[in-house]
Amino acid sequence: MKIAFFVNAFPMMSEAFIANSAAALMDAGHSVDIFGLGNVQPTGCSVEAAAIDEMDAHTFNARWPRSRAGRLAELPSALSKISKNGGLSSLRRLRPAIYRRTFADLSAVYQASAIEGPGAYDILHCQFATLAEDVIKHRKAGFLSGNIVVNFRGYDITETVDAVGPQVYDHVWDEAASFIANCDYFKDRAVAIGCPSDRIEVIGSGIRLENFPFEPASPPAGNALRFLMVGRLIERKGFHVALRALASFSAQSSARIHVDIVGDGAMRAELEALAHALGLGQSVRFHGARTHSEIADFIRRTDVFLAPSMTSATGGQDAPVNTLKEAMAIGRPVIATYHGGIPELVIEGETGAMADEADVSSLCAAIERLTAAPSAWPAIVKRARRKVEDMYGLDKCTDKLVSHYEKCLARANDNAEPVNNNALRMIAT
Repeated sequence: MKIAFFVNAFPMMSEAFIANSAAALMDAGHSVDIFGLGNVQPTGCSVEAAAIDEMDAHTFNARWPRSRAGRLAELPSALSKISKNGGLSSLRRLRPAIYRRTFADLSAVYQASAIEGPGAYDILHCQFATLAEDVIKHRKAGFLSGNIVVNFRGYDITETVDAVGPQVYDHVWDEAASFIANCDYFKDRAVAIGCPSDRIEVIGSGIRLENFPFEPASPPAGNALRFLMVGRLIERKGFHVALRALASFSAQSSARIHVDIVGDGAMRAELEALAHALGLGQSVRFHGARTHSEIADFIRRTDVFLAPSMTSATGGQDAPVNTLKEAMAIGRPVIATYHGGIPELVIEGETGAMADEADVSSLCAAIERLTAAPSAWPAIVKRARRKVEDMYGLDKCTDKLVSHYEKCLARANDNAEPVNNNALRMIAT
């Protein structure tokens, strides 16, 4: 199959699942091009450099000046790229009736200039539902062709819906051939706002299990405990709640704690100040963004992994986050929250410990509950590993994705208008 991925930009440090999925499809013999349509500067990727190098030739990021004056100044260059690719006649595809707002702000022109070749694909996979509108317009204009698959991953089915309203994707339901959600929770949210229930499937974001071999550690000896949190330093990750819970746990426990925080983001300075204010300044270390292999090393060195996700002020929610899957795959006990799609992966007492989201006392109680029963850890981490293998092994997720594409193409063929053989014979004569 010939497949196009549409993202905001590629590669992005927090979106290794895009690179993993593209590489797995390529390994399976499919062609994958990746288009960044969001005018976003790529931040790099935490997966292996070899995989990224292989995808460089298949990556096309659309960028344009922020100011209107700058966009107008560089417009001739963008139009030249379009005409060079499709001939002068291709410029007639840029019709205001199709693009409307994106024609007026010229973003459609710059996006179209990044679409090389004829733009003909079997599958046009919008990795985030917010990109579907652009892809639909480019297909109507003739810069793209193929069956549109729309993915719901997080902000697109939470924050975006809350901000714009439940009608935000009404124009997408009939244009897209099928839909994917990365957890049941997001599938249900999509169906609730109008997504056809018979055309949406749950396919998780797979991880490369070979990069996270099962290496369970013995429960810590003595009274020292090491905790780890990994993710963007934003409100939705709940690290500020976790720091308060850890401070409360430390005050009540004889254990000496050390906390590693891996990741970067807008809340870093605030979190550093909070750690000092809570008296944890000597116990907490901020390590910034790290690669996948470095994150795996941090997981191996920790005793307990924390994933305290919470609903943000703007309504943002998480599916089961990749770093949580990775910690469970390696064999470290995890503590997470009843939030978004996370309870589909972490089950209280079976594959980890759970707490109410944004609740310091509930999270502290979960920390106490898990750390008080180290004898239960070996059984918990074994069940957790099996759960991740069953739900998120990259090979399984890729097989499901290919099957989804194939069903999408089969439906398209079934719905195609039958050939009128009599009309063809009349034309021939």
